[in-house]
Amino acid sequence: MPENRQWKGKTNGGVFGQQFLLHTLRRVPVKVFYPVLYPIIPFCLLFARKTNRPIYQYYRKIWGLGKWSAFCGNVRTAFVFGRVVLDKFALWAGNKKQFKIDLRQEDAQLIDQLLSQEKGFILAGSHIGNFELMGQAMEQDRKSINCIIFGGESRIVQAHRDEVFEKNNVKLIPVSADMSHLFTIKEVLDKGEVVAILSDRMFDSNKKQTVNFLGQPADFPVGIFRIAAMLDIPVVSAFMLKGKGLHYHSRLMPLDCPVTEKSSTAKAGALLQEYVHSLESVLKEHPEQWFNFYDFWHQESLRS
Repeated sequence: MPENRQWKGKTNGGVFGQQFLLHTLRRVPVKVFYPVLYPIIPFCLLFARKTNRPIYQYYRKIWGLGKWSAFCGNVRTAFVFGRVVLDKFALWAGNKKQFKIDLRQEDAQLIDQLLSQEKGFILAGSHIGNFELMGQAMEQDRKSINCIIFGGESRIVQAHRDEVFEKNNVKLIPVSADMSHLFTIKEVLDKGEVVAILSDRMFDSNKKQTVNFLGQPADFPVGIFRIAAMLDIPVVSAFMLKGKGLHYHSRLMPLDCPVTEKSSTAKAGALLQEYVHSLESVLKEHPEQWFNFYDFWHQESLRS
């Protein structure tokens, strides 16, 4: 994978800005900050072209929109993303009761069924919507939820996430450069616990597979699906999609592997393909909630 297509990002805003938001949002409803985005987003669209261009191309080349429609889509994505980021800070600040989370009946039944089983399972999330609200929505004490996180966040963000998530039986496992987190994942799954992981970005790993995603080739990490295949662990593609205001609604999709597949490699590939299909299904309804602000698809496929 070329160097410029690996994700290096982390939450922006600087230590002071992050501290200010976290302390303020403990007491102030997050919607108070939504209007602040109106002067900020146009500025970012104008000057942060490196991150805006991939979303513009996403609308132009992936969805086949005209220039004006792609620009409008880019603006919509920027505003939705800005609100989701503010919502995350409100969550990390411990002010989660303000959110209206609609966990569909079939999703609640699926989660209850999986929590009742002895073996663990994997929640395969993505940078669509607000995946971090999923653990908060479950509110259970039957199984520990181990959330795999990017380890390059600031000390401020990590400390607040640790404190808030611990209250909801959620533990954090940072992604490590030596890939030792994969051994931790296997260990907690062997104990019958839950692993929640964003499965749509490459973090300097060569364990990838190129698949057709929305009509174009793209690289996806396959490591977590190999673990699931080897341990025979259920995998569920999980989304928490932003609605109007502070409303979110869930979408859970169990990933099925054909019984004809024998090897763990083939099973992992089949699970990955099912995961990608779930992303496509959700994005067809909510294209504005795709939050990968870099060249996700192979560059040659998106040339103008």
